[in-house]
Amino acid sequence: MDTKNIKSLESEIKLSEKLLGCLKLKNQEINSCEKDISILEKSITNEKALRKLPCQAIGTIVLYNILNENYGYFEESQFNKVIRFVQNIEEKEKRYRKLYLTCTKDYIKSPSQIPLSELRRERKELNISYKLLSVLANEIKGDVVSFNKVYNKLEDTGMFMSVPEKQNQEYLSQISSKLDNVMNGLKAVFETLQETNKGLSEIRDEVAYNSYAVTDALWDISSEVSGLK
Repeated sequence: MDTKNIKSLESEIKLSEKLLGCLKLKNQEINSCEKDISILEKSITNEKALRKLPCQAIGTIVLYNILNENYGYFEESQFNKVIRFVQNIEEKEKRYRKLYLTCTKDYIKSPSQIPLSELRRERKELNISYKLLSVLANEIKGDVVSFNKVYNKLEDTGMFMSVPEKQNQEYLSQISSKLDNVMNGLKAVFETLQETNKGLSEIRDEVAYNSYAVTDALWDISSEVSGLK
């Protein structure tokens, strides 16, 4: 092979190496764009999910007023235990708010790391708690049988324990399953109450309470997602 051919071959090799380098850079750019698109898509999905979630839970405020109105129907020991349950719900409301703020703050820059599943789980547990507290607050002067069924079930599952008692029994880590067990055990009670209250729905609406369904009155449904109005 003569010198001319060698130089031509060297030039082709250099060109190929240059093209390979450019191809590598392009692939890196494509991968980077794909990653950015993936993050953007996840951010959009998270934003849609957050739009549907209340920014904070305020159910204890509504039910607190009803409990005050019906205070005279409770025995002192009963009322104190119910207030412990209220305090437990208030702690869950604070946790929900904290999770919500974390999600709305980070859903764009770190969409895969926001605690959205925890937020949804906390909302589910709060809805269950609101239903149970609604029965305690309203039926103390109404369907006393249903009141006692709910009260006894909550007591049996340790929902009226003090904070130190809950901590000693690792209660907080078990609360979700406890609430599910309570609701499963009281399904018939809620079905009976819903049937009984059909004819009273207009009256119940005056206190933002209708057949023990969790209504928007128990949640702040305004949006705090960045850029949303």
